[in-house]
Amino acid sequence: MKALISDIHGNLEALKAVMVDIDAHHVEQIYFLGDVVGYGPEPEECIDIVEKRCCVHLMGNHDYAMLNAPVGFNPIAAGAIECLKARMEPGVYSMPWKHRRWEYLGNLKNRHMENDLLFIHASPRDPISEYILPSDPFYDPEKIDSIFQRVEHVAFVGHTHIPGVFTTEPTFLVVQDIDYTFTLAQEKVVVNIGSVGQPRDMDPRACYVLLDDNQITWRRIEYDIEKTVESIRKVTCLHDRNAERLREGR
Repeated sequence: MKALISDIHGNLEALKAVMVDIDAHHVEQIYFLGDVVGYGPEPEECIDIVEKRCCVHLMGNHDYAMLNAPVGFNPIAAGAIECLKARMEPGVYSMPWKHRRWEYLGNLKNRHMENDLLFIHASPRDPISEYILPSDPFYDPEKIDSIFQRVEHVAFVGHTHIPGVFTTEPTFLVVQDIDYTFTLAQEKVVVNIGSVGQPRDMDPRACYVLLDDNQITWRRIEYDIEKTVESIRKVTCLHDRNAERLREGR
């Protein structure tokens, strides 16, 4: 059994709670689908856990922006990147662990392929940045068709922080309940595994996926949101909106 996690965004409390749940399910491998940094107050500790626990490490748009620049980001997201980059980017005389974390971000891959399963952060057309939105099957079916032309069987993604399944009909199947299970068949699908650290489907609980052969199960995990809210507010260069949205799940 595999666990798939994504979009941690420096939310240490959410990540720790998810790891406890993963350990309770006797998972053999953990795949990380990108965005360990951004928005949240404790990216360093999150990097340490992901680096140690995961066997697949992919790059998200916030990870890329941390190394380069937050081009195209909204002001709050860009501000978080600049705020945390000032703290994380190593200098000549920085301690070794600071260099190691920065090198970890720089070594993240764009995609991982296993047989006909594709693992990426965003989209088969643009593995780091393109959003596949729940509304796309209804308002932009040509985009969905183009995406599915690049999918052999299943693509696992994060990025939008909204769990669900895109099918070739085209439609988007919404995941709403804990332990929601979807069975893979011959049909091509794009599976969004949700967000550990900043859910945006109006459910504030952390979200991740268990993958057991052809069974996909979404897990929703309670964590100490108020502790993360307090930690964000202690970092003066992070906007309060980064804290408030955690309570709302949006």
